[in-house]
Amino acid sequence: MAAPARGRKVRRPGRTLVLFLAGVVAMFALVGFIDLEDGGGHGTWAPRLGLDLQGGTRITLQAESADGDVTADNLSQARGIIDQRVNATGVSEAEVTTQGGNQIVIEIPGKERGDIVDQVGRTAQLQFRLVWQQQVASTGQALDEAAAQQAQAAVDAVDWSALSLDQLIAAETQTPAALPAEYQAGVAALQQQAQAFVCAPGELTVVDTADAPIVTCDPKTGEVVVLSPAVIEGSHVEDASATVPQSTAQWVVDIELDGEGSDTFDTVTDALTPVQGRFAVVLDGEVITAPTSNAHITNGRAQISGSFTQETAVDLANQLKYGALPLTFAVNGVSVEGPTLAGSQLQAGLIAGAIGMVLVLLYGLFYYRGLGLVVIASLGVAAAITYGLVLLLGQAVGFTLTLPGIAGLIVAIGITADSFIVLFERIRDEVRDGKSLRLAVEAGWERARSTILAADAVSFMAAFILFIFAIGVVRGFAFALGLTTLVDILVVFLFTKPLMSVLARTKFFGQGHKLSGLDASHLGIEGRKVTEFATAKGGRS
Repeated sequence: MAAPARGRKVRRPGRTLVLFLAGVVAMFALVGFIDLEDGGGHGTWAPRLGLDLQGGTRITLQAESADGDVTADNLSQARGIIDQRVNATGVSEAEVTTQGGNQIVIEIPGKERGDIVDQVGRTAQLQFRLVWQQQVASTGQALDEAAAQQAQAAVDAVDWSALSLDQLIAAETQTPAALPAEYQAGVAALQQQAQAFVCAPGELTVVDTADAPIVTCDPKTGEVVVLSPAVIEGSHVEDASATVPQSTAQWVVDIELDGEGSDTFDTVTDALTPVQGRFAVVLDGEVITAPTSNAHITNGRAQISGSFTQETAVDLANQLKYGALPLTFAVNGVSVEGPTLAGSQLQAGLIAGAIGMVLVLLYGLFYYRGLGLVVIASLGVAAAITYGLVLLLGQAVGFTLTLPGIAGLIVAIGITADSFIVLFERIRDEVRDGKSLRLAVEAGWERARSTILAADAVSFMAAFILFIFAIGVVRGFAFALGLTTLVDILVVFLFTKPLMSVLARTKFFGQGHKLSGLDASHLGIEGRKVTEFATAKGGRS
């Protein structure tokens, strides 16, 4: 046997196989490690399923803008606000995404929650209110239905919008008793509501009407307060930003009001500052901050300070700036997928995949005999890698498997099988051309490699373009197709071909056993063994 020529790379298929399989094991170990870090302990080795596979509700909101300018920034900001609102409803594992440059899609798995459409799509109410009564000692015992209705009737019985700004301010700087006599029954009812108010973060159901006072709380501190009717609407906030002033190292939030808001703020701060009064910023009936007025603000530029971190300061600034959604939305569709139908779809998809896999394996065993085992092993490894990547991507970036995604995985079975067929046929061609089997494996690989890469490149480009321009679950199909195309390249280069090189050195395959699929008659050669090299067509070496 001749020694390898100097400078020629010596191939070690066995080592390649070992390293590749070690990489697969390491990937699953990583999946297990991430699961442990997640601490969920449920569905550890199950992929994240889309709504069509586990049931749930999908709400599509169409963005609208008065000037027709729906920008990516506005849509992203609206997505963040809506995401907060969905989470505030107590829904877990909901996913809020943008789609097509002008839509927001809300997917709530497992439950039928069409009831939250109005809550998440409406324009938020951001208001500045005066703190009429702070730190109310709540009993934590909610009023019974009759008492609650009676108290609310007393509050609704008077026209709070008739009060002037000076009267609203006097109710804070003095006491609510400073209001006219006809309001005292309403004030007493507010105090009754406050004493029975239960501050449950994420479950506040305050009816937030700008012209009426409200009883609410700050979920972060639990402080229950009675607030005046709104004195400044959120629409008067022109800008808000989180900054660190040069003179300090503490994060603050700067706000800027427009002309009308600035005039009102001038009056309010002039009255509240001498007595260290407070005003509350309320978003959808929930207090997001209630600072003390420490300075008379005449130009509409105020600064809110406190124990802010960068994150909390930015959050508050965003709430002030975008408390009202930067876009309006119309409901473009609400679909509810029942768990029974979803389960049937999942079952049908798995059955289709199993049938496709079995047919490919049967064809491989029937036509390529022993080489069919290579097909089985390669498809098994490809399936394992794909499943591991689906788990890994599901936990890392929230990839969910949908019914079109399963279709993409099934289509990939054919793509992967194509690669095996190209390789096997090139090897057969090389043997027919006169090479021995061991040399034909290497020469056939040289010819098959470029064909496999070209075919996979076409499939990947098609999947990539479809992913870029498609919307909705079709992108799941494109992603699955692109992912499995890349897996096919990995498996063919790092598993199938090295495995063929190893098998060609065995007696069963290398010497052309009649059941190996590499025997002379099956390869279409006559007059020589597969271990022999033909110097001329039909001759012997």
